[in-house]
Amino acid sequence: MLTPGEFVGRVAEWVAAFNRGSLDLPDGILHKDAVFRLNGRAYDDTFGRPTTDPLVRLVARGPGGYRLLVKALQYTLTAPEIALRNFEIRHGLATGHIDLTGRLRDTSEAWVSNADVAMTVDIDGHVTELAIQMDTDRVARLQQAREA
Repeated sequence: MLTPGEFVGRVAEWVAAFNRGSLDLPDGILHKDAVFRLNGRAYDDTFGRPTTDPLVRLVARGPGGYRLLVKALQYTLTAPEIALRNFEIRHGLATGHIDLTGRLRDTSEAWVSNADVAMTVDIDGHVTELAIQMDTDRVARLQQAREA
């Protein structure tokens, strides 16, 4: 069982890896079935197939889903970076704020956005759910840049 301080340290390692452009994760930080949500909608719900489908679970959850999402963000933003602020964990819920920066691939304009983050953490220190809440206009702009 990780202490809250150890968990925060592992998340800091995770952020540092992301900012280096790495798809690596600290060992065991994500549960193999971790769910990713953006504005309440689970990533595996966007596939148009049952969430019980093994292929959907393989590519949309856990480390595989994380890597797929990060690659999409790296395609959308040149050299994306995040800064995590006011991050804390209490009773299995880790919360904070993220500042996301980079350059939009379609126009090369500088991108700055912020979001709230919440992570549900099991007793062993694995993230079982990662939820991001971001302004819908900002999400739409990211989608536009990705599709260009």
